[in-house]
Amino acid sequence: MNMENLDLIILTTIVVILFMVFILATFKEMQEDLKKPFQGGKERGPRADMIDFIGRIFSDKDIEPGEKKELLNIIKKKIDDIE
Repeated sequence: MNMENLDLIILTTIVVILFMVFILATFKEMQEDLKKPFQGGKERGPRADMIDFIGRIFSDKDIEPGEKKELLNIIKKKIDDIE
């Protein structure tokens, strides 16, 4: 074994060890995720706020049906602009 190749051997050994640690840690996390089911929380963000707003429009009895249609048309235009 040559002394010139010693640094290459050490570097390769370190990379292999770190790769093995990564694989084992990933496997351990996957096993823990399988044990407990996913618990989703309340949705957040602009999409969830918009859906909540639309739900309030339909559940609010004080808003007239004509106003509801007008608001929904405005929302449709905004969604089309986003796409």
